[in-house]
Amino acid sequence: MQDDELLFAPEEEETLSEAPWIVMIVDDDTEVHSFTKLALHDFTYDRRPLRFLSAYSAAEATEILKKNDNIAIILLDVVMESETAGLDLVETIRYHFNNQSVRIIIRTGQPGVAPERYVIDHYDINDYKEKTELTTDRLYTTIRSTLSQYKQIIELLNKKNEIYQALITDSLTGLGNRVKLNYDLDTDEPMSLILLNIDAFSMINDVYGFEVGDQMLLQFGNILRDSSCPMCTVYRLEADIFAVLACNKVLQNIQNEVFRIQNTITSHSFLINEIEHRINVTMGVVERDIGNMIQKAEIALREARKMSRNRIQVYSDSLAVIQQIKENTKWTKWLKDALDNNKIIAYFQPIIDCKNGEISKYEALVRLEHDGIIYTPYHFLSTARYAGLLYQITQRVFEQTCARFSTNSLHFSVNITDQDLIESSFIQFIEETRIRYGIDTDRIYFEILEESSILTNPIAEKHLTELTALGYHLCLDDFGVQCSNFAQIGDLDLDIVKIDGIYIKDIDINKKSQTITESILFFTHKIGVKTVAEFVHSAEVYEIVKSMGIDYAQGYFLGEPKPDLVQ
Repeated sequence: MQDDELLFAPEEEETLSEAPWIVMIVDDDTEVHSFTKLALHDFTYDRRPLRFLSAYSAAEATEILKKNDNIAIILLDVVMESETAGLDLVETIRYHFNNQSVRIIIRTGQPGVAPERYVIDHYDINDYKEKTELTTDRLYTTIRSTLSQYKQIIELLNKKNEIYQALITDSLTGLGNRVKLNYDLDTDEPMSLILLNIDAFSMINDVYGFEVGDQMLLQFGNILRDSSCPMCTVYRLEADIFAVLACNKVLQNIQNEVFRIQNTITSHSFLINEIEHRINVTMGVVERDIGNMIQKAEIALREARKMSRNRIQVYSDSLAVIQQIKENTKWTKWLKDALDNNKIIAYFQPIIDCKNGEISKYEALVRLEHDGIIYTPYHFLSTARYAGLLYQITQRVFEQTCARFSTNSLHFSVNITDQDLIESSFIQFIEETRIRYGIDTDRIYFEILEESSILTNPIAEKHLTELTALGYHLCLDDFGVQCSNFAQIGDLDLDIVKIDGIYIKDIDINKKSQTITESILFFTHKIGVKTVAEFVHSAEVYEIVKSMGIDYAQGYFLGEPKPDLVQ
């Protein structure tokens, strides 16, 4: 019985959406309005009915358009208060209101006044019909096809907006990202910008995991947004770096806002997974400025982080880092010019055997020539590291040194860096160059310069092992500073350790330098590694070096670096 009731149950009526399609009729003939509404009174498309708006002149239509931006179709007469009123309205819609989505259908009773071909060629419309053509059936078909076009356009616009929002929004916090900040800074109005970096945030990720880190960032973004002034905008640029942008019309004293934000954050307790966290922030601030705002704020932030944590640094053109950036820019240009024009030059400084006072070998030292002036690595080595040019410099120096020593049997050393040792082609280059100039590996010493410990990089370790296996000698340069320690001597297969000049240059007057040097000598003698004293600049220093049992000495007192070998 129940099945029968279901079988013969009446069909449910199709329910319509609450949002109708809006069609505006613009025509000075009232009968056109009445006919159109009557012909389409039961029209639906995509389960949505029509709602009509009526305007009896172009001027009236303009006022309606100011208040409605969701009109789907305009059925437009040409000749109304003037012979071109309808066409003038098209231009107003497309160019004044910048409405490219509404579909416009010209309906004219005077086709000769505005010929179809001319209108289609010169105006952005979707269809052109004479009023006598638009019977009920044709009007029905035209509206349906036009609504289909409108729906596709709106869907594309919505998709475009979704893509744009994804492009300018940080996915974790929902705040604007760096792209959005760049967009908002594209103005002639002076602005103030605060960059915030959460201190020791990486420790939170390392200790508690990335999920806790993400929760921290999410809460931090919310607090920053809630605690900033109402007219400020908050962004997350990347990782744990956030930004606050303020318009100076609203915020005259940015420093008060900075201190208020800092106090709010440092006093807040972040509760995540029932664990309470307290954080500090370091900030870089740009006050009332225009142009390169993010770069300036990043410079200020970098300077603040160099000093300490939980610090605020306001940008100024006088910051030391600004001068450093200018210097780096200059030296990067000069370095590239020198590499391109064979102005990277090898100089050679003798290394003396302390037992007999004779030259034991030479160290190849890099120089750069620019406009007739010779510059030492002191001026350009750090820039070369940051510019990624160290390996190219090493290649030029090694090539020149092999060429110079190919005509004698002397030993020589060449500096190599941690960056050289991680180059995949390093061993191949060294071997091909040495063989080309016919030099035995036993004559070549590589002095290792470290900015970061080579023992943490498996590629560097592998290359050092290969060098010793091929018969090259290894020397640890500048021992006692940078990353060097006694573990390095034990872990590396070294022949020589060079005691850094910082301990040698004042060894004749500084007891502390003598003690440190004696400690290094005690250890190196025990494991059979020879030593070189750098920066021997006087007879007094040289005599002490010899008396302490250091094997070799090097410095300006014994021989300056020169482009030719001292015989």
